[in-house]
This record gives sequence, C-alpha cells and structure tokens, in this order.
Amino acid sequence: MGTEDRPTGSLGMGTHDLAGTAEFERGHVPPPVIDHRVAPHDAPHDIFFAAVKTTRMPMIVTDPKRPDNPIIFCNEAFTFMTGYEEHEIVGSNCRFLQGPETDRDIIDQLRAAIAKREEVAVEVLNYRKNGSTFWNALFVSPVFDESGELLYFFGSQLDISRRREAEEALHEAQKMEAVGKLTGGIAHDFNNLLQVILGYVDILEAKIDASDRGARRAVDAIAMSANRGATLTQQLLAFARKQELRDRLLNFNQLISDFRPILDRTAGEGVTLRRQLDDHLWNCRIDPVQAEMALLNIIGNGRDALGGSGTITISTRNAVLPEDAGGASLKLAPGEYAAISIGDDGPGIDPTIVDKIFDPFFTTKEMGKGTGLGLAMVYGFMRQSGGLATAQNQEGGGALFTLYFPRASGSSAERRSPVIQPRSRGGVERVLMVEDQIEVGELGQEMLRDLGYDVTLVNSARAALDVLAGDSDFKLLFTDILMPGGMNGVGLANAVKRDYPRTAVLLTTGFADEAIDEGARSYELIRKPYRRAELNERIRQVLDKPGART
Repeated sequence: MGTEDRPTGSLGMGTHDLAGTAEFERGHVPPPVIDHRVAPHDAPHDIFFAAVKTTRMPMIVTDPKRPDNPIIFCNEAFTFMTGYEEHEIVGSNCRFLQGPETDRDIIDQLRAAIAKREEVAVEVLNYRKNGSTFWNALFVSPVFDESGELLYFFGSQLDISRRREAEEALHEAQKMEAVGKLTGGIAHDFNNLLQVILGYVDILEAKIDASDRGARRAVDAIAMSANRGATLTQQLLAFARKQELRDRLLNFNQLISDFRPILDRTAGEGVTLRRQLDDHLWNCRIDPVQAEMALLNIIGNGRDALGGSGTITISTRNAVLPEDAGGASLKLAPGEYAAISIGDDGPGIDPTIVDKIFDPFFTTKEMGKGTGLGLAMVYGFMRQSGGLATAQNQEGGGALFTLYFPRASGSSAERRSPVIQPRSRGGVERVLMVEDQIEVGELGQEMLRDLGYDVTLVNSARAALDVLAGDSDFKLLFTDILMPGGMNGVGLANAVKRDYPRTAVLLTTGFADEAIDEGARSYELIRKPYRRAELNERIRQVLDKPGART
C-alpha cells in the first residue's frame, strides 16, 4: 500500500467509494474543499460528508486543531467494524483501538507521518469493543484548504483479517514445506548410513565369542546409539511427511484400549489418565504404529507440563467440518472426521509460542532434554494422513491437543494373517539385489549371503533388467525404491511382475513420496534401517507365503 503515486491532498485509499469514478480513484480529481469553520457532524447537507457517511468503507475524520487530534466524524461502516457506538468514538483519539499486541513501531510510523502532515498507509492490528482483534489497512491523508492550511486528517480503513490470515497460512505452509524437503533429504541419507552401521553390528555380533563380554558390550553400545539415531530419522521423516505409512482401517477407540498399558506407563504414576470415548466414533484409515507414537508424544508432553502430578484426559468424538466448532475448519477440507483430543489440567501453553509448538527443533525443555521433534512428527504424520493436529489452551486451564483423522467407510474388523509355515529351500535361492549406494549394497549382499542366499548385486533398474534378460532364474527381486536413472524401484517391480511373474518382489526404502508410496502398496516393503533377523523374516514371508511366485 504505497504512497509514491498519490499527490498531496488526495484522500487516498477508499476515495473511489466517495466519487464512484475511476478518475477519482487514481487521484486525478482533487478532494472537495472543506469549510474548516464548520464541524463535519454539524454539516449534514455537505455532499462530501453525506457520501462518506453512506459508503460501506469505514472512514473517520480527525481535527488536528483540537487537543489530542480527536475524531470528529465517523461513518456507520466504522462503528460496525469496531463495535463502538458513535457517541463512544467522537471526541476520542484513535489510540482507543490499540491493544497489547498492536505493533508499536507501526504506531510510531503513523504518529511521525501525522506530525509531518504527510500521507501514510499502514496495516495495524486493532481491537474491537468486545476485545477481539482485526487487521486494519489504514490510509491517513491530510486535508488542506485552498490556501494550504491543514484542516483535517481523513482516515479510510478496511478489515483485511481474512487476507492476512490467508497470507500467514500460505507463508507457514511454504516454510513447513521447505523445512520438510530439507529434513526429508537429510533423513534419507542418514538412514543409509545407519543401515550400514546396524548391518555390520549384526555381522560382528554373530562373530564375537559369547565369553568376550567387553567386545559384546561395545557392539551393544554401537547398536543402541544407532537405534536411537534411527528413531530420530523416523521423527524427521514423519515431520517431512516422507515416511512410509502402512495404514489400515481401524477405530481409534480400539487403538486406545489396546495401547492402554503403554499409555499409562508413559503418563507416569502421579498422573491420572482418563478416557472419555464416543461409543459411535467413526472409523479412520491410518498407520497404527505412527498413531501410537503421536499419542505417546502428546501424553509425554502433558506429563512434563504437569510436573509428574495431575490429570490427562483422552476423549474421542465425531466432527463435521466446518460446522463443528473444533477450531480446525479453516485448515481442513469440509467433511467428516474422527477427532481425538488429549487435554491436561496443567499451566497451558504460553500464548507467545502456541503458533510455534509444531515447528521442528522448537522445544521449551532444558538443553539436552528434548529434540523438539516430537510434536513436529505428530504434525507431519497428521498432514500425511490427510488430517490435522491443533494445539490451544482450554478455558478452564491446561493445554488441549486435537487430532483430526478423515472418516473412512467400511468395517474395522481385522483379517487374521495366515500362519506362515517356513519350508525347506531345497537348495540355494537366488536373489537379485538392486541398490545404488555402494556401501549399503555391499552390506546387503554380505547379509544375504550370510543368510544362505545366492546374491547378484546391481546398482540400477536398467542393470537389473539387463541381468534378467539373460538370466531370469531369480526367486526374489530385492530393490531400493529411490534410484537414479529414470526408473525407480516401483517401476522396476512393475516390469518384473509383468515380464517375470515367477520372481517375487521385496522393496526397501528409508524415504517415501506420496506417488511412490501409492505404487508400492502392491508389494511387501521393509523400511531402512533394517536388521539382519528382520530382513530374513521378511524375505521368508515373501517367498513362503501361499501363492508366492516361486
């Protein structure tokens, strides 16, 4: 809202409402000359003030000749915007609209322009009579008579709260997306490093003599630290919405009931964990492991806020947005959601940080006691699940976190997986492994050989297809998803499924993308970093399950 092209004396923003012509809006028509000997509210027949009074844009006039530059005129649009009556406004300085969160630098800028008798355009946070705030786009212009004497200051205004909220939401989304891409890339590379560390830990562990306690303690320490690093990368990927989700249809009430012992232990002995579950809660389609982690993170935060003593309440309900008053209607598509709320009776969230609480690496804990990734992981998981996580303070005190999961149709009754009966391989089974990272590939090859498989290692999808074209006698294709060269692991798996139906497929990744994840749902997947025993178990599940292409 610049002032460069506005000539001195122009009424500025909103003048087109007065004149109703494009020429007046551009400032090509000078404002009417006002008789300063007559106050505006005493001149009902003045055409200028008659027009100002009826326009729908909020407008005021102040008199700099009187002490404290009071308002001497306001139109009905201004009283409607602020909630004050005309008699409460006239005679007061404009500062009555200011409040605790009003930017003082903006006010100083406005005050300086008035002192210099200059036009000024600002956006300032103002307060209505009922205490609510609104963003006010304010343009103030001095009004002079023909001799150049200052008569009045004219202020035209506009409530731009919706525009500001939309801009802030867009900025927040862009910031989270940028940080998400960065953290997702870091976590992907870090997972490959952890895969090498944990893989060789398993190999070393198998070769260390049971009596060598020192060496075994050292290996265990390496494995423990690497596992903690793996947990950290999963939090990063969850925030970035790049972790692989294995969702299924379930009812959150059942998840809370099944998970009760762990939730109670997380809350601690001094904290009472209450449950208020809606018996008719809608089903949703989510990854139960990630949902459990989200619950643990929020309950852990509540326990810390309570200082180990108090009450945490988990409640569930059905929510229809935007009709539901849950506070998430502005950031979620209209529809039906299963809402899970976790509230505590602690001190609540500091209002100055409530909008930062889901930011990555933001923590109020002492140095070394928190990574600031727990709630960021919750936020990322909810967005990847098509829902939303919100945080606010309750009226009666304490913090309230709410998770909104999109409603899913169908029954949540689980199918029991068939019991897998391992069978004798009757010879060495051949595995074609595809991995573009040299260290990860060499490790995987050694692990598979140690498990008794005959392994051929290649570093691209194209190389794998070339091998199969000359020798298709492979029981299993074990391939990473993300690879250079134009074809990823999902594309390779699809080609193998089409051209070599007798070859089973197992995918692996430490990173996921929505498009890739959708294509990978047809195949078994093991997440990096995986351990030796886990890899063996997943391979046997693929090769030994009924109907396997072996």
